[in-house]
Amino acid sequence: MEFPTFPMRQVHLDFHTSPDIPDVGADWDADHFIETLTRARVNSITVFAKCHHGMNYYPTRIGTVHPSLKFDLLGAQIEACHRAGIRCPIYLSVCWDVAAAERHPEWRQIDKDGRQMGGGPFDAYFTNWPYLCVNTAYADELIAQTEELLANYDCDGFFYDILLYNDEGCLCTNCLRDMRDKGLDPQNSEHRQRHNNEVARTFMRRISNVIREKVPHAGIFFNSRWGLLFADEAQYYSQVEIESLPTGGWGYDFYPLWSRYGRDFGLPMLGMTGRFHESWADWGGLKHPDALRFECAGILATGGAISVGDQLHPRAQLNEAVYDVIGEAFGEVEAVERYCIDARPVSQVALLILEENAAKAKLNSGRGILEGASLMLLELHQQFDVITERCPDFSKYDVIVVPDEGHALPGVVERLKAFVAGGGKLLLSHEALLNSEHGNFWLADEMGVDYQSTCESVPDYFKVSDPALQSPATRPNFAYSLYEGPCVRVKPRAGTRVLAEAYETYFNRTWQHYSSHRFTPPKPTKADYPAVTISDNVAYIYGPIFGAYMLHGNLTYRALVGRCLELLQPEPLVRTTAPATTEVTVMQQSERQIVHLVNYHAQRRPPALVESLEVPVPLHEVKVDLRRATPTTRVFLAHSGEQLPFEVRAGVVSVTVPRVDVHAMLVFDGDTN
Repeated sequence: MEFPTFPMRQVHLDFHTSPDIPDVGADWDADHFIETLTRARVNSITVFAKCHHGMNYYPTRIGTVHPSLKFDLLGAQIEACHRAGIRCPIYLSVCWDVAAAERHPEWRQIDKDGRQMGGGPFDAYFTNWPYLCVNTAYADELIAQTEELLANYDCDGFFYDILLYNDEGCLCTNCLRDMRDKGLDPQNSEHRQRHNNEVARTFMRRISNVIREKVPHAGIFFNSRWGLLFADEAQYYSQVEIESLPTGGWGYDFYPLWSRYGRDFGLPMLGMTGRFHESWADWGGLKHPDALRFECAGILATGGAISVGDQLHPRAQLNEAVYDVIGEAFGEVEAVERYCIDARPVSQVALLILEENAAKAKLNSGRGILEGASLMLLELHQQFDVITERCPDFSKYDVIVVPDEGHALPGVVERLKAFVAGGGKLLLSHEALLNSEHGNFWLADEMGVDYQSTCESVPDYFKVSDPALQSPATRPNFAYSLYEGPCVRVKPRAGTRVLAEAYETYFNRTWQHYSSHRFTPPKPTKADYPAVTISDNVAYIYGPIFGAYMLHGNLTYRALVGRCLELLQPEPLVRTTAPATTEVTVMQQSERQIVHLVNYHAQRRPPALVESLEVPVPLHEVKVDLRRATPTTRVFLAHSGEQLPFEVRAGVVSVTVPRVDVHAMLVFDGDTN
């Protein structure tokens, strides 16, 4: 079937079912299936052809049909969904397939030590799946299975899961031979990764060509590859999907960061959360309805459609309690989605990632620099995109932030110099754009400082000396710790404005020299280097402040960055009295603008993984000031249609929202129709 718009209310219906389960499909009821989905307002659901166990749920001539399945479950699901006008992409597991690994052990991925990748024979943990390589005849089998599905079913799309290689790379017989033939060094891990990416892309190209030749409108997605490498692979996809179950290990910070990268590829974007308390296959975990409402709101606020992960019981009957919860959230989505479809972000700030080795997005990437920067900008209510050096036009942003580190990739220095010369603003920190070989910053002239060395003092301290940086969290005459380091010693040039001074400790703590419980106090006199400077259009902070914020959560760091951004960008797109925990985004849809207010209210109970959300504390009398270039004739709440009084002064539209529970959408309209 063809669908006029990308469905906004989707379910990803996992169905990984052991061959030891004796009653697969025993409770299948097409009417109940559709009634449940319809009541929950689901308009797309991903259904399974083949799972991680290698079990197939239709009468395939290629793979292994689940031994206890007595009928064509996939076909029945497709027929029922299409009868109800529900889209149903087909799921196939790629690199995890137990049955195929048992039939063809020569298809297994091999690590650098000659071992088959995956869990050991007695392991039973979450990822204890055998890894298969698509540089073998296994790829031909997957393509043949895709052709079989295309020939026998009305296919809306395909979801290929776990197209994944271990970070160390595969050295199976075929990969080892091909690397040698291409002049790559099998002993070099970067060469192995490069080769595995080539192998994966060859597979994606082959299979996407097969699909597009038969069904041009079909959706195509390859999971487990999300990250900066997507820029080299987007041509094989029909949409962006960001798997991010907040309580399943991803956290509530992953999606806000990576959605701001994923929404700029000109493809529909789907944010995937889950109904589980924890993660996939958490059969007895059902999150609070308000948590799911919040997660759906956060996805809408970045321009995404929504996918909620569920898992179908082996007997093939949907759980009504689960779909009651999903239905509560999707009912709210359905009520406002007309203001979200084809809406594009309005961004003033760019978070620029300059990585020498673009890689898969990690759940916890090193020192958390990107996550810390994203979290700060989100809490400061900045309207920002996440970009790389491939962004074709830096000039569409007012400010570019390069956090803590960033390599001078080809062409970037010249483009950033031109950006600043044209009036663009930069915020740099720590060793961002440091030319280690020549001992200075690539943009030293624009920054107005010269690199001297790393600081000897760890931690270093800083005092705010310029009133422009002062706030309740950045008070004058107090030496604040910058916990991470060492910081960078710079020398300001003539005309550079020093905003904060650095202070060294008496000595670094060692087993021989220590004072009190933790840190050595600061010296009474300032150091001979500054902590924060600004020179015309470029502000610089001498320490790894973004990574430190992610690690320590010190609100002083956020306030310091916020004050720097105010100096660089005195007229932000939006201001609000909402607290920092509120996600605030501005979207453009034709001539109207939509401001999302998403009320985040964390309620962390266990000491580690799961961050539980439930009924939020409502916000009252939230003032929103939106800088708007076109006339405004009305402002109303999308959920209720209630019109709100507003004022316009000097191009700024001011409105007060009486109450925000989970999500409020303000529509600023110039059209009274």
